[in-house]
Amino acid sequence: METILTVLSTIGVGALSYAFAGVIRLSRRVSDLELVRMEIVDIEDRLQTHIDEIHREREKMGDDVYRRFDEVASSLDRRFDKVWSDIHELDGVVNPNKNLVK
Repeated sequence: METILTVLSTIGVGALSYAFAGVIRLSRRVSDLELVRMEIVDIEDRLQTHIDEIHREREKMGDDVYRRFDEVASSLDRRFDKVWSDIHELDGVVNPNKNLVK
């Protein structure tokens, strides 16, 4: 009976030590995973910051393009208004009797 108890206690101590070693290994893996998770969070934050900067730059470029387009459009409007008035002025000079032609 003593032999059986000795064998069982030896097996029990071995199983406990194996379980304890497994818990320690698992703890180390969790620590490693926690470090990796923190690195991923840092990378995600830097990526989000970079994306936000790019978004702001594109909005600024878009605003610049729209502003320049408005400047060109207003310049063209002024030029066409001048051409339109010049055409009507010339029409009055070239054809003074246009009311009789109609």
